[in-house]
Amino acid sequence: MKYGWLAGLLSLTGCTLIDQRTFAPSPEADQDVYVQAPAAPVRFDSRAPLVVIDYAIPEPRYQDLLRMAVHAAEGRNGNVQYDVVAVLPDLKDSARGQSRAVSVMRDIMAEQVPAARVHLGLRAEPALAAGQVRVYVR
Repeated sequence: MKYGWLAGLLSLTGCTLIDQRTFAPSPEADQDVYVQAPAAPVRFDSRAPLVVIDYAIPEPRYQDLLRMAVHAAEGRNGNVQYDVVAVLPDLKDSARGQSRAVSVMRDIMAEQVPAARVHLGLRAEPALAAGQVRVYVR
């Protein structure tokens, strides 16, 4: 029994303490876990807009132009769909962009276009100096 403690001590020689190296043995092995997927490429709308309303002017007068464009589009296809997209230099001003897009949507609906054919969107384009609302047809 005198050497019992020695036998117990020798039985622990194969054990290691649990620490950070147990879960991440080396920085090289841990590196693959945190590799980020490449960012999806930014897709710009390749369609030509029917109307672009530029808010570099605080209160642009676009209603007459929009009315004529909607009548022309409706004359070509009575079921045309409209995408009203607020395009902003920075999305931190998204509330204002949404408000502008909704105003343009209401103006389109005032031309007897059902709400179900008008779709709203919001997008950032950092290269812009001022916000815009673009109306696309599909």
